[in-house]
Amino acid sequence: MLAGSPAISEVQSFEQAGIRDKPYGHVITLRTGAKLAVQWVRTAPNGGEDQSQPETPVTGAPAVAVEVPDLPATGRIPLTRVEAHLAALILGAGNPEIRAVECISQRPDGKKSGINVSMHSTAVVYGIPLYTASAGQALSMEGAYQQRKDV
Repeated sequence: MLAGSPAISEVQSFEQAGIRDKPYGHVITLRTGAKLAVQWVRTAPNGGEDQSQPETPVTGAPAVAVEVPDLPATGRIPLTRVEAHLAALILGAGNPEIRAVECISQRPDGKKSGINVSMHSTAVVYGIPLYTASAGQALSMEGAYQQRKDV
């Protein structure tokens, strides 16, 4: 769903990108050349889950899609705008397991960017920008979770 955006030129898993100390995530390269390494962390549904059994997806009405904000093809982009773009792409996928998507920066105390994906199962998947790099820079594996204002 992320690779379908014209504002995104490449999506790699952490493994493909050589990030080995975190199990789940994607390195997203924007058409400007800026990069974000987004770590995905999932909570268990309320009441936990039996890991010895195959997961039974809980579905419901898909979250309501919103207009995907465009990202410019050049220049620096506010991280909050990238956050909104990614959230809208996830909402627009129409996945019946997803109940809602929230941009963390839109909370009253929202000082950081990130995405919370609430599932019908009551589990939550957190998308947290782990590393960011502006166009022309390589992702540095130092300064984890130190978010830039723009990329």
